[in-house]
Order: sequence, then C-alpha cells, then structure tokens
Amino acid sequence: MDETQRIKEKLAAARLKLLEATAGLTEEGWAWQPGDGRWSIRLTLAHVGSAHWDHLEVARQVAAGHEIEIPGFDLDAWNAAAVTHRLDWSVDQVVADLAAAEEATFAFLDGLDAAALERSGSHPALGAVTVGQVLRIIGLHDNLHRRDVAQLRQEMGQAP
Repeated sequence: MDETQRIKEKLAAARLKLLEATAGLTEEGWAWQPGDGRWSIRLTLAHVGSAHWDHLEVARQVAAGHEIEIPGFDLDAWNAAAVTHRLDWSVDQVVADLAAAEEATFAFLDGLDAAALERSGSHPALGAVTVGQVLRIIGLHDNLHRRDVAQLRQEMGQAP
C-alpha cells in the first residue's frame, strides 16, 4: 500500500468516527450550546468542514510550489469567521460539506506521488510542513473535535 492510500484510509477512519460520535442526536442535541461560548455540535462539525477545505487548499498550494502568505494571520479569528459564515447551515448541509471535502481530498490524493507528498512549504498557523503532513492534520483535527462532540453530548445528557 502506498502512502497516499494510507493517508486516505486514516482520513476516512477519522471522519467515520467523528460522524459516528453524532449518531442518535436529536435536533435539540445538534443545536445545544453550552453557556461558556463553545460551539454546538452542528457548529463544531461546520468548523471541521471549513478547516478541512482550508487544509486541502494549503496542501494544493504547497504541492504547486506556491507560498501562502496571510499577513497578520490569526487562527482563532479565521475559525470564528468561517463558522459565522456557516451559522445558518442545516445539519444536512454540514454533513454534505464534510463529505464533499473528503471526496475532493481523495481526488487530490489520487493525483499525487510520493515526491509530491514530501514537497514542503509553509502553513499559515503551523509553519514549515510537507503536503503529506497537512493532509494528515485533517484526520488529527477530526479526532480532536470528536472528543469535543463526546464532551458536549455528556454535558447535555445525550451520550451515545
């Protein structure tokens, strides 16, 4: 199995686990938001989708040999703006966006070889990275927010 296939399998497994963490949620469960400013589960997954698209774009730019410069980049502000853009998205829209991002990532991976995965560039928040590292971050990010989903479910009394 080549490295692009390994990355695809890890991304698919992380995304499946993230979506499984939402199984059986009621409409209220998707929308429930703690009073401390954290996102609802719907907004958490909207953020995951937005970040997935952003990481894919960084990977594409690095693979193409382009520099990514965003003067004054602020990750928290970037994430907040992206979620604000998705505030009115339904659960179905959020889930469809996650599927579309995964499909686009797999298509991108299908066009890469081992040398392209090792091409390096700069991530706006992380600094020096390879294309492969940026793509692997997508799965790590899914896993991070799967824990957030589990925590929110526990807090609202809708644990799976």
